[in-house]
Amino acid sequence: MSAQDPNDRYVRVAVLALLSLALLAGVCATAIHWLGRVHRPMDLVVPPTASVLFAGLIVALLRRPAWVLGITWTALGASALALIAPAWLYTTQASLSPDVRLIDTLPPVSSLFVVFLVMLMIFIPGRRAFLAAALGWVLIALPVLLYLLGHRQELWTPRGKDLLMAYGPVSIMVVVLLPVQRGLTGKIRRLSSERDVMEVMLHRDPLTGVQSRLLGERVLRQVLASEAPAGVIMLDLDRFKAINDTHGHPVGDTVLQAVADGCKGLLRANECLARWGGEEFLVIVPGVDAAGLQRVAERLRAVISAVPVAPVPQVTASLGTTLLRAGDTLDTVLQRADVALYRAKELGGNCVCSAAGTATDMI
Repeated sequence: MSAQDPNDRYVRVAVLALLSLALLAGVCATAIHWLGRVHRPMDLVVPPTASVLFAGLIVALLRRPAWVLGITWTALGASALALIAPAWLYTTQASLSPDVRLIDTLPPVSSLFVVFLVMLMIFIPGRRAFLAAALGWVLIALPVLLYLLGHRQELWTPRGKDLLMAYGPVSIMVVVLLPVQRGLTGKIRRLSSERDVMEVMLHRDPLTGVQSRLLGERVLRQVLASEAPAGVIMLDLDRFKAINDTHGHPVGDTVLQAVADGCKGLLRANECLARWGGEEFLVIVPGVDAAGLQRVAERLRAVISAVPVAPVPQVTASLGTTLLRAGDTLDTVLQRADVALYRAKELGGNCVCSAAGTATDMI
């Protein structure tokens, strides 16, 4: 099962929330106009039509999440039309009819205009958001502002001042502040990405690509805390200093990389391989008994001895194994594995010794 992109999920949730709020606003506007004393045709048609559209878009988004982009553009277009139509109709009507005042006829859509600008700045990328916001302001806010500036008696009423603030300073502030917020969000995401990269670097050995000692210790502590059956293998390459002294450190690095690749190819996904230090590696094998741990160690020994790294004649390793016991700590497990490893070294290398005292010599 593939993981869901968190950014895609965030966008869908955000669009669903905005559609739900738009639907709520449409339903409230419908109720207000139908229950009001004066019934104007546009006020009786636009809000219920928008409500039905937003409800349909919510259903479409729930059933077809992949359509989120098209649904967003449809919602923005419908919102724009629902705001443009009354702005032009009622300003034109008030301009041509001396007995009609805009502050009495214009529906309470000034707050919705601010929400519309927020939607534009959130869902339209880059400079196109500024162009869309500027176009929306010209088509929706400018007619109302021009009318109010030409009718000072309406401008200085409470409703007139509210419209002036919503379509003037508030809308401009939204357009200016949202890109700043977007920039801060982008910076936070970059910092989060850099943090993830740093965590990967901390958890991965830069030379071999296997897990680092830090992560190996963490995995071992987790296994100990779970008290589930598991085993540990400590392996150390034989006579590695001689390889470096004879062939140089670049060849030694190539040996380490080849050994790590061979071991990774042998282990299962739930088995941990960590570079413990220098030419030493730690393997954590969950859900294993003594015989199974011995088989894994033998396969690792055989894989390492078959690693071809010219001009090194042969690469071998000594391995020490131990099962986890009740009451074990990180130190006690590693101490037993080290003792078994040094016993294998004393036997000449290229062999596996267990903490229980058994040894298998495969030279």
